Amino acid sequence: MEFGILGPLLVRDGEGDRPVPAAKQRALLAALLVRRGQVVPADVLADTVWDGRPPRTAATTLRNYVMRLRKALGEAGQRLATEAGGYLLAADAEEFDADRFTRLRDLGHAQLRAGEPERAAAHYEQALALWRGPALVDIPSEVLRGAETGRLAEARLDVLEGRTEAVLALGRHTELLGELRSLTAAHPERERLWAQLMTALYRSGRQSEALAVYGQVRRVLADELGVDPGSELRAVHCGILRADPALAAPVRTARTRTVLVTPFQLPPDLTDFTGRAAEVADLAGRLAAAGDGAARRAPLIAVVSGQPGAGKSALVQHAAHAARGAHPDGTLYADLRGSRRQPAAPHAVLGSFLLALGVPAAAVPPGTEARTALFRSLLAGRRMLVVLDDARDSAHVRPLLPAGPGNAALITARTRLPDLGGAHPVHLGPLPADEAREFLARLLGPVRSAAEPRALTQLAAACGGLPLALRICGARLASRPSWTVRHLVERLADEGRALDELCLGSLDVRAVFAAGCESLDPPTARAFHLLALAPTDTVGLATAARLLGEPPARAERVLERLADAGLLTAREPGRYRYEPLLRAYARERAPHRPAPAWPDPRTTRRAALAG
Repeated sequence: MEFGILGPLLVRDGEGDRPVPAAKQRALLAALLVRRGQVVPADVLADTVWDGRPPRTAATTLRNYVMRLRKALGEAGQRLATEAGGYLLAADAEEFDADRFTRLRDLGHAQLRAGEPERAAAHYEQALALWRGPALVDIPSEVLRGAETGRLAEARLDVLEGRTEAVLALGRHTELLGELRSLTAAHPERERLWAQLMTALYRSGRQSEALAVYGQVRRVLADELGVDPGSELRAVHCGILRADPALAAPVRTARTRTVLVTPFQLPPDLTDFTGRAAEVADLAGRLAAAGDGAARRAPLIAVVSGQPGAGKSALVQHAAHAARGAHPDGTLYADLRGSRRQPAAPHAVLGSFLLALGVPAAAVPPGTEARTALFRSLLAGRRMLVVLDDARDSAHVRPLLPAGPGNAALITARTRLPDLGGAHPVHLGPLPADEAREFLARLLGPVRSAAEPRALTQLAAACGGLPLALRICGARLASRPSWTVRHLVERLADEGRALDELCLGSLDVRAVFAAGCESLDPPTARAFHLLALAPTDTVGLATAARLLGEPPARAERVLERLADAGLLTAREPGRYRYEPLLRAYARERAPHRPAPAWPDPRTTRRAALAG
């Protein structure tokens, strides 16, 4: 598990993020997290949740909130225990970002005192990387925020000052100037930051600017706080005036060394992975061959694409685990978040890869191109696997690809990335009926599966063979022992509510489909929803052109974009098919889409429904 308050509230388990949408439940969880491992009295929690004004029914309502929070946390809900007079959340220090931050800060301080600025800078950077925004930013409790945000912000500034001190000790003063000017403007009361800015300017040969900064901070302190500069600032000022050798940039004779390590960042394999035997064998075989660098002149690049929810990530991780021995020098993994509004930047991913490979933080280059060059140099002559999950497009992954033989990269993406030269394509459709049924049987167990064989087949068909939908159905039945498989089949039979049924915790078919549509331009998105109103799941080119009011060539380009995005299946030239659940999603959204800039949408819809 991973819990976080250094930014928006974060709860993550092996299956992904677990959102806590209810505001008061977020406040409750945050209050338990800041005192993890301790019994927090119910009245203290009530004060936090209701911001100092708890209602008379607070005790009863709090129990209900705790019950709902346990459900939201999934399996981790059992960590939330009811104790005499209060509640306790069991979480290890390494699972909580604020505790990891404190540990890394203390390590950095100890190493800086020990004269090891490289290691100190690395730990400070790791500590700062845990921050995803202002602490407790989405917690609607002034009681909690007032008690914690100031302390956490002060700790972050302490780390920024420590990191700056370490970087100054490494002789990298010029790269600090811009950041220090911003920090002193934002925190004019932090005398240590002003002293560091003066030192960086002096070491950069800008003595007059350093002295001008001293005059500036003296005025700021006098006007805003009514005090004179402290001893540290006065010492730096005097040192500059005397050209004190102790203030000069350090001469470092020892080079910063990179000691290569063997990372293994791949998420755990799924014990219930089912089907896709041909695809697994294909990828595992190619990975094994790629590990024999002598037999290849270039690294293996494979792109696994398919509709949202098709199990791309699960397949890649399963194949990577199966072929682990072919890449003994390690496996790097990154979730690129390409289907989200803010994808992971290649610059940041490269930084994390270099740190994982043993590069000291002080030696990580500042530019993306330089990071790519160092990354590829470190992988040259090695046999490593790089897994890049959920890429947005080819440009997103190019800086992250290895260049030397013996290495391999597995990429998942909604689109096929056809412009990624030399990549081996693997496209995933729905699971075949027998594999979908086998998957459900593994999730439900032999006794329950054998009791309703026909209903099991019908449930697999109702899910359209979509692995995500199958997993949700299996999990729902497992959590409802009193339900029969037939009961869930009947609930899914109504197209209008099918997608409502396919939601469990962080697993949500509708949300995955919505994310898949976010990257579409407006005309293509409108076409996706409008064409689903046709009476059959298959749309021909002529029909699409008539419904969209576009020439056939332009309509075909729209259809091809939808096929590239995994939202339509190109069965043959000129004919495209909606998978069942995608069609249900497109149809339920069609009445709510903005009217397209085509012929009257009412006439178009009537034509669609009439065939």
